[in-house]
Amino acid sequence: MRFSWNPFRRKREFERSMSEELRFYVEQQTAANIAAGMAPEEARRRARLQFGAEEGVKAECREERRGFWLDSLWADVRYSARVSRKHLAITLMAVLTVAIGVGANTAIFSVVHAVLLNPLPYPNAGRLAAIESGFGEELRAPASRYEVAQLRMRSRLFDRIEGIWVTNGLVPGGGEPEQVKLGDVTENFLSLLCAKPALGRLFTADDAIAKGPTAIVISYGLWQRRFGGDPGVIGRTLRVGEYAITIIGVMPQDFRLIFADDQNIPANVDIFMPVQIDLSEPDGPSFLHTIGRLRPGANFAAAQSEADSMAAQIRQLAPNFAAQDFSLHVAPLHQDDVRSVSRPLALLFGGVGFVLLIACANVANLLLARAGARGREITIRAALGASRSRMIRQLLTESILLGAAGGAAALAVGWGALQAMLALRPEPLLRLAPIRLDAAALAFTFAVALASGVAFGLLPALAASRVDLLDALKGGARGATVGKSRWRAALISGEVALSLALLIGTGLLVRTLVEVLRVRPGFEAQNVLTYTTSPGGYEFVHRFTESVAAIPGVEAASAVSHLPLDGTHGNWYDTFYSESTPPELQSKNFADCRSILPGYFRTVGATLIEGRDFTESDDAAHEHVAIVDDALARETWPGESALGKKVNVSDSPKGFYQFERDWVVVVGVVKHVQNFSLTASGRPQIYVPFQLAPRPMSYVVRSSLPAASLVPQIREQLRKINQQAPVARVISLAALVEGARSQSRFVAFLAAALAAIALLLASIGITGVTSYSVTQRTSEIGIRMTLGAGPREVLRGILRQNLRPVVAGLAAGLAMALVLTPLLQSLLFGVKPYDPLTFMLLAGFLLVVAFAACYVPARRAMRVDPMVALRYE
Repeated sequence: MRFSWNPFRRKREFERSMSEELRFYVEQQTAANIAAGMAPEEARRRARLQFGAEEGVKAECREERRGFWLDSLWADVRYSARVSRKHLAITLMAVLTVAIGVGANTAIFSVVHAVLLNPLPYPNAGRLAAIESGFGEELRAPASRYEVAQLRMRSRLFDRIEGIWVTNGLVPGGGEPEQVKLGDVTENFLSLLCAKPALGRLFTADDAIAKGPTAIVISYGLWQRRFGGDPGVIGRTLRVGEYAITIIGVMPQDFRLIFADDQNIPANVDIFMPVQIDLSEPDGPSFLHTIGRLRPGANFAAAQSEADSMAAQIRQLAPNFAAQDFSLHVAPLHQDDVRSVSRPLALLFGGVGFVLLIACANVANLLLARAGARGREITIRAALGASRSRMIRQLLTESILLGAAGGAAALAVGWGALQAMLALRPEPLLRLAPIRLDAAALAFTFAVALASGVAFGLLPALAASRVDLLDALKGGARGATVGKSRWRAALISGEVALSLALLIGTGLLVRTLVEVLRVRPGFEAQNVLTYTTSPGGYEFVHRFTESVAAIPGVEAASAVSHLPLDGTHGNWYDTFYSESTPPELQSKNFADCRSILPGYFRTVGATLIEGRDFTESDDAAHEHVAIVDDALARETWPGESALGKKVNVSDSPKGFYQFERDWVVVVGVVKHVQNFSLTASGRPQIYVPFQLAPRPMSYVVRSSLPAASLVPQIREQLRKINQQAPVARVISLAALVEGARSQSRFVAFLAAALAAIALLLASIGITGVTSYSVTQRTSEIGIRMTLGAGPREVLRGILRQNLRPVVAGLAAGLAMALVLTPLLQSLLFGVKPYDPLTFMLLAGFLLVVAFAACYVPARRAMRVDPMVALRYE
């Protein structure tokens, strides 16, 4: 006989056998009852009562059958799909609500996962540490070569300690000259972050020599641009400035540097050169940003303890380190890299969590309303023997199916939201990591969608399955009353509370953005163009600036070592002290140092408060002079004029980076300039003439001409002086100001978008609950109006009933905001976390929105015809 396995046939046989067996039991009991003297009809009725609901017994038997759960699940899914089609309007609204809530979470999670959760793309990334030097209150200073050598010699927990410094360089010839980013690195820096180059090799200790670079490693991008991806590039020379240097390696295509944004290290460096590390310069300049790799088994707490010990030893060895209260600070490299964005992203993630909770509350209210309409169906199922757990399982299947459909739609919503976020993201997010909808985001979306289905379906399922059969059957055609009003009110209160907390947080962030937009950075950024070119001596810089100033339409031109609000150059700051400063305090005060050409303040629109600008005669052959900002003048000589006072600073009149301390005379005081942030004043500032501190310079041009028409003329003037020098990084000063506002704008925009979504969902929820309440009370309203109640009384009654949970939610939301807004402290500027104006205005605004949401369906109730209402049942 041929064997055939057919699960459907086996299921049919099981059902037939079970029905026959149950019929046999009933007939046996009927026969027993007849034998006891009952009439046949009464005997059968008593047998059925004794046996119980047949469908309930069958359900219990089915649960004992192997594979029942799969059949049951499939049946529940099919039935849920039919119910969803039957209540299509509620289904579509629920799916859309879930899609919005989950999609917003997907978009933010994609950013959080890429930036905060993914490890750095380096070997042994979890063991990499940022090592920052501290001098007094300055805790994030770079290190000197002497300091790195000391750390290498003394550390037992780090197997590598390396450093990098990035500046600009010139690659002439081979077509158009190009300004590139040069990375001076210690010999093992690249091998610490890269397992293997794309071509050639990385540096060894033999490549770092004191007389000048003999080997370079180039980026993949420069290899493609300058050499067309020629695999024979290894061993060839590349002219970098005045040196022709041998190429020994090419970095991988995906290699990038990820450092904290205040360290001014770009993600893409074109050329790496080795720098020598030794113990010969205890007073040398500090310029290396240092990282280390912990040995296996070491932890960061132990590393910090060792760093404290090493700092104490270095203070004993070098008097200048002791005088400056030298310290060391160790942190995981990833944690250090994301320090400026971790708080905003965490708060935004919390915000989308609020939106998801509001969406779940909204859908729960929709399902409660749908459960009320299905009261008769649920009562009949209970009467036929369906257990409460079985009904809960069925209702949860329906909600999970809605969650899954919403999750599928959420992928499209999340993708669109992510694209909008990427278009607005600030520089730190651009630099840190590529952001995309990856497998982790898909898994997150799936998990959140299913969890949401359970979350918004559990309460309606519990409420709908709690059926008193006697009361329900007495209720006639309408069946059991489910979806208790107190649960709907509680959900509305929760929605309002979450919405208000989110609105208040958004209001504070928007007010911060407004304050940031009002900040005067200490200069006038409009109509100022900036650009860089290759480093040159004073004659080159002076001549080039004069030739640009002669272009028709140019009002002023000058140059500065560090553009304000531009993070592409490593900062230059040092200690300073006045003649009256006691020796023990002479290493405690720091100022940002800037080298400028005469006319810089006039070009950028900075305000010279007193004194004069530099002149061409302010050079190394004459008395050394400086201009200080008003912050330094107030701090150093309170209540006095700074003009004519002397201050001790570091300059380098003998050559590039040959720093030495010298007394300079203050000849001018300028208004403080926001160098790094619009919301933090930063260190005071000292300006010295370009002749005293030659550095790579950025040029500034104030002109009434459009920038696009000015650039070709600037290039033409440069070609007349030096055909090998490029014009690079052309950007307006106004664009740098906008970049400084980007993080505040990004956070405020996203928070506003989330608050708008929350407000919309809350409004829909309040309107839906009020409409349902009016529908449920149609008969009551008709009776009241028949007995003499006027339309206005009906309106007031409905508004009073439905605004109670709103008011309760407003009170809870204010309390929640008082607890949560201090978390925004680091993101706020010009406004306090407990700003009463923001709290009261937004609470009032939400109350008005809620009133409007209640008023529309309530006004509809005023127009109910009493006769129609009385026939409603």
